[in-house]
Amino acid sequence: MSQLETLKQIVTGRVAKDEPMAPYTALGVGGPADYFVEVMSEDELAALMCYIYENSAPWMIIGDGANLLVSDKGIRGIIIKLGEPFKLIEVNPPFIKAGASARISKVADIAAQNDLSGLEGVGTVPGSLGGAIVMNAGTHRGYIDEVTESVSIVTDQGEKRVLSNKECGFSYRNSRFQWDKSMIITFAAFKMSKGDGEAIAAHLESVRQHRDETQPQGKSAGCFFKNPPGLSAGKLVEGVGCKGWQEGGAMVSPIHANFIMNADNATASDLYNLAERVRMQVLEVHDIELEYEVRLVGEW
Repeated sequence: MSQLETLKQIVTGRVAKDEPMAPYTALGVGGPADYFVEVMSEDELAALMCYIYENSAPWMIIGDGANLLVSDKGIRGIIIKLGEPFKLIEVNPPFIKAGASARISKVADIAAQNDLSGLEGVGTVPGSLGGAIVMNAGTHRGYIDEVTESVSIVTDQGEKRVLSNKECGFSYRNSRFQWDKSMIITFAAFKMSKGDGEAIAAHLESVRQHRDETQPQGKSAGCFFKNPPGLSAGKLVEGVGCKGWQEGGAMVSPIHANFIMNADNATASDLYNLAERVRMQVLEVHDIELEYEVRLVGEW
């Protein structure tokens, strides 16, 4: 039996070979994955991970692709995406349980509708709940670790476990999941506080409107580079004259210099080459080597 047929027997979601990754990323670029597998339950995911472990197959989990730059050459191995059941959001005050594929903004909205406070800081951040936990996302109004009660995971050997907040290793914009690649987040439980739902909803709407007015619209992965300690990557890039630079269909946004946009059918190589030109310009002028905030994945 072929590997494709075997995978179709393990999961009930979509399974495909040589699946283009462009539709699964915010930047809209990326070559084919060897195998694309959509799982529809924790049991399916556990069975899939057992198969992967027993066959020593390379694998990668993707969320909503908000911060991925996938190579034009694609990704080797099995790409896993959590299906519709992982968008679940359940409210049982003061707790909220949500799936890793749920948009964190929607979880925050539902919390506000139930007069529950604690996700205001992260509810204006784009991306999925799973990604928000991995990055310990948040703003000055609070980070997701402050209300995370527990995180459900499936390990790379197919074991289902529940981790406490402490076991997640949260720190500033960081968590255990950034370096420990042996587990996949499936669900999370949050312990919330009583709040003024109308005020929370108004705040979320105000911040989102400001973001829409001040950040470029279109195909982007958000900020391309991390801010160096005490500095702004966007201001560094703008200060060395990179705003508006182009490479093929890629462009440094004239609105916000830390956004590198897929402006006109860019390839992943266009985006990467432009980003490298920007990094070299900042290094030459300021002797500061910008680090990528987007994740470069696949074969480069």
